[in-house]
Amino acid sequence: AALGEMDLVGAAGGGRNFSKALDLFESASSVGDPDAQYGLGILHASMLGATSLEDAKRHEALAVLHFYAASTAGHPGALMAMGYRHFYGYGVPQSCSAAALNYINVAKRVANIYSEGMPQAVQLIRLNLNQKDRKVVSSSEMNLFVQIASNGDAKVAAGIGKRYLLGIEGFKQDYGLAKYYLDLAANDDHPGAKGLLGYIYCLGLGIEADMETAFSYFTAAAQKHDALGHNGLGYIHFKGSPTQPRDLKQAFKHFNESALRGSADGMFNLASMYLTGSGTVQSFPKAVLFYTQALDRGHTPAAYSLAVMHLNGIGTVQNCEIAVNLLKRVCERGDWVSSRLTAAHSFSEQDPDKAAWNFVKLAEAGHEVAQMNAAHLFDTGQSTFLLPEVSSSSAEAEQPDERNVNRILAQRYYEMSAEQGSVSSELRLGDFAYYGWGIAASFKGDNSSDQELITEDGVHLPNLYTSTELEVRPQVVDYEAAIARYQKTAESEVTGEWMQGFVARGSFNLGFMHQFGLGVPQDLQKAKQHYNKCKETDPAGLQLPVTIVLAGLTAHHAFLRFPTTAVLM
Repeated sequence: AALGEMDLVGAAGGGRNFSKALDLFESASSVGDPDAQYGLGILHASMLGATSLEDAKRHEALAVLHFYAASTAGHPGALMAMGYRHFYGYGVPQSCSAAALNYINVAKRVANIYSEGMPQAVQLIRLNLNQKDRKVVSSSEMNLFVQIASNGDAKVAAGIGKRYLLGIEGFKQDYGLAKYYLDLAANDDHPGAKGLLGYIYCLGLGIEADMETAFSYFTAAAQKHDALGHNGLGYIHFKGSPTQPRDLKQAFKHFNESALRGSADGMFNLASMYLTGSGTVQSFPKAVLFYTQALDRGHTPAAYSLAVMHLNGIGTVQNCEIAVNLLKRVCERGDWVSSRLTAAHSFSEQDPDKAAWNFVKLAEAGHEVAQMNAAHLFDTGQSTFLLPEVSSSSAEAEQPDERNVNRILAQRYYEMSAEQGSVSSELRLGDFAYYGWGIAASFKGDNSSDQELITEDGVHLPNLYTSTELEVRPQVVDYEAAIARYQKTAESEVTGEWMQGFVARGSFNLGFMHQFGLGVPQDLQKAKQHYNKCKETDPAGLQLPVTIVLAGLTAHHAFLRFPTTAVLM
C-alpha cells in the first residue's frame, strides 16, 4: 500500500504512475491489507475512468466493497467512511443505527486515549482562507512569547507551557519544554502552572509518574482556588494512592469545586460520579447536564459519554442522529485523523499532491474541513494526481480537459462539504452553477410525448415523475441554481469568525444578481438590501468595493428613471 501511494503521488523523486499504483493497491488488497483496501475504495469513489452512468455505478459499488472490507479489519478510516455513508445514504442504505455501529468502534478507542493522557491537538486550517485569517501563531510571535517568559513573566510562561503540553496554536507538543516553562511559572507561585505540573507527574507525561509529587502540586494549586488543582485532587481521591486512601466523598467534593470553577475535566468527572452514583446519589439528568457543559468546552470523552446516553436513551431522549454526530466528532479527534491532518498541512505548500491525498483519505471518512481542502486543491489546479492517464498516441482533440476534470473532482468534495453545512463550499457551488462548471444530474424525461402514467389507484402522474433513469451531463450556466446556493450561504448563521467573509460574499452575489436581473426579476431595492447586509455581516472585511457598488447602484437607479428618447420627443 505504501509503494502504491508513492506511485500515485510521485513520491521519492519519481513521477506519478497511476496504473502501477492501482496494481500495487490491488495486489496488497488481495492479501487483506486494510490500507490498500481503503486506498482502492478512495480511487473507485473518485469515479476515475468512468465513461458512462453504468461505469460510475460499478465504481461506486466497488468503493463500498473495499471500504467494507477494510472496516472488517478495524481500519479507522474505513469504519468512519462506512459510518458516514450509512448516515447520509451514500451508496448504501441510509441507516442511523448502522452508522452508529461503525463510528462507535473508533470513538471508544479515541475516548479512552483522551481519558488516559493528552494527545497532540491539531488545528483545523481551511486552505481557502487568506493567510492572515488563519488563527496560527507565527514563528516570530512564538519567539517573542518565549523571550518574555524567559524574562520572568509567569503568566506568559504558564501560557507557553500549556500550549506545549497540549500541542495547540502552532506549538508542537513537547512535554519537556512544557515542564520547563511550567516550572518557571510555578516558581513564581502561578496556580495554573502548578495544576498542570500536577497533571504531568500524575499521568507520567515525559517523566516517570509520581503521585506524591502530583498530589503536592494539586494541593498547592487548589489552595489558590485553581480548577485543575481541585480536579487533580478529586482524581487522586477517586483512584487512591500509596499515601492517600480512596475517598469517593472527597473526590466528589473536589470534582464539584473544579466544575464550578469552569474545568471541563472537572465537569466530566462530576458527571461520571452522578452517572454511577459514586460518592453521591445517582442522577442521570445531572450526569447529562455536566457532560453537556463539558462538551460545550470541547471535552472529547464527554462527547462519547453523551453519545452513548443518547443512543440508549439514558437520562435523556433516545436520539440516534445526535448520538452519531457526537460519535463522529469524537472519531475526528483521534490519532488516525490528526496524523493525516498534520501530514497534509506540512505538504500543502511544497507538495500539494501529497497534501491532497491525505485530505482525500479524510474526506472519504466524512471529515468536512478535509473535504473542503481537497476540493480547493483540485479546484485551483494545485493538485492533479487524480487526473486520468492518457495515451500519447491519442489525438489532441480527444485529450480530456484537465481543468474541467479537476473541477468535477472538486465539485464532488464541495457537495459533500456543503451537505455538512460548510458555507464556503456552498458559496463555491453557487459559483459553479453561475459559470457553468462541473456536471449536473437529473432524471431523463421524454419531452416528445404527452403521455401520462396512470397508477393502480387511478392517479395520473406527469412525465416528470415517470422516469427513473438518471442523466449526467456537463453543467450549463444556471442562474437559478446559483441564486439558491448564494441564498443559502447568505442566510447561514455565523458561528465562527472565519465564516463572515463567505456569508458576506453570498449577500454580495445576491445583490449583484438582483441588480442586473440574473436568474431573478431586476430589483434594485433588493440589491441594495443585500449589499448593505454584506457590509453588516463582515464589517472588518473589504468595505471599499461594496461602497463603490452601492454608489454605482444609485447611478443605475437614476439611469433607469431617466425618461426614454420617445418621451423626451
